[in-house]
Amino acid sequence: MVFVDKPRKRISLVENRKNIIINENVNYDSDNAQIIKGPRFGCRHVQAILLCFGLISGMSTRANLSVAIVAMTNSSTTPNPDVPHYEWKNTSIILSSFYWSYITFQILAGYLGKTYGPKYFLLATSFLNNCACAATPAATALIGFNGVILCRVVQGFTQGFLYPSIHVMLGTWAPDDERTAISNLVFSGAGIGTILSTLGTGYISASWYGWPYAFYILSFCGFIWCILWLVFGQNSPAVHPRITPEEKKYIQSSLKQEDDIHLPVPWKKICTCVPFYALLVAYVGSTWGYVILMTEGPTFLANVMEFDVKSTAVINSLPTVCGLVMTFITGYLADFVIQKKYVNTLNCRKICNSIGCYGQAFCLLWLSFLTKKEANQSIIALTLGGVLSPFIMVGNNVNHLDLSPRFSGVIFGLLNAVGQGASIIATLLVQLFVPDITDRKQWRTIFLITVGLYGIGATVFIWLASATRQEWDGPESKDANERKKKISVFSLTSMI
Repeated sequence: MVFVDKPRKRISLVENRKNIIINENVNYDSDNAQIIKGPRFGCRHVQAILLCFGLISGMSTRANLSVAIVAMTNSSTTPNPDVPHYEWKNTSIILSSFYWSYITFQILAGYLGKTYGPKYFLLATSFLNNCACAATPAATALIGFNGVILCRVVQGFTQGFLYPSIHVMLGTWAPDDERTAISNLVFSGAGIGTILSTLGTGYISASWYGWPYAFYILSFCGFIWCILWLVFGQNSPAVHPRITPEEKKYIQSSLKQEDDIHLPVPWKKICTCVPFYALLVAYVGSTWGYVILMTEGPTFLANVMEFDVKSTAVINSLPTVCGLVMTFITGYLADFVIQKKYVNTLNCRKICNSIGCYGQAFCLLWLSFLTKKEANQSIIALTLGGVLSPFIMVGNNVNHLDLSPRFSGVIFGLLNAVGQGASIIATLLVQLFVPDITDRKQWRTIFLITVGLYGIGATVFIWLASATRQEWDGPESKDANERKKKISVFSLTSMI
């Protein structure tokens, strides 16, 4: 009996030790068998809202020129004769100037944010971005379109830190089972900023104040955000002074970052990772499409469909408004079907990305064959494209967080550097292939190229994408690894 009971006791002890580790890592309430998440509205939600408003500020100062340039080159948009206007024929080059410098700091921004924390990088660059935006009217008055280009290049440099810093923050603040919802909340700021910017710039440009005040007002709002971010922004749960222990434990255990592990960036493994390249191809295709729709869209509507500046602003904001509504629906729906195990994470990403990319390709194909008499259909096509855009956000736009939460900012820096490089090419191709901006056949060439890139990106993503956390993301936790090693040794020796 002694030899029978002893192994059983040892096996039971091993099982108990395993259960202790599981409970320690997952942070369960043993009485209710539920994960303890801390307050219903916690510090992670505050950070998400702050990032959302930061993105609103950044995107509004980025997107406003797409509408403002229509007013800057048309003297009939405002009743005030003192508002300056200019005779420019290189508007696509001016619009592309933001992206010349935007790609420069993408990789460096992700690395610096991961190494030193993104808070103060984001604060400093946002402040400079708003200074450049506010200086645009004065610079334009002094040196013409070169002044606009100069300010846009400065904005591109500073906004190069925006998205990589946000993704570093999400890598430390967004738990696995809330990742899509929190990401969609944050990135809804891009839609809100675009809506406010296009509508606000359109109406201000058509008013007595004219287009310069659009730059002043947006900059002022950006300075307000900088103050809020300085006071309430925090790099991670580990350094937040007011976070509850329960919420801190929940976030860190979910992300397998309970210990402050500093690892070198595995550049070689990232650059030889097949799922990374699948994500890269999909991201480039969808980014190219976004630039064509949002940056060149107002010019197409104003010159081919002949909508006035107010109508252009309203119509151009419709896709973003509808997309914003869909953002919250798709985000929570994606998390719901994954949590309920109706589909796994990978299939959810692939299905959503396919709906978004193939759907927007169809919308552009439709738009490319419309005539001026069918101008109302252009509104429907663009709005439908906006409705489909959030599916891409829960498809390839969050996939890097699946692959590597720890190095998400670095990976996104790589993605955005290449993607925004493609954006420069997209806007320059418009200048090359559309010398006459009133000719719909010339626009059709650009739209069909974009349709092809959407299709290639979506197909490669279906074929090669992954949603599995990569082994080069690093160990889950030093303590957890040590405990697992001890159990492994104990279990082997106790059976002897």
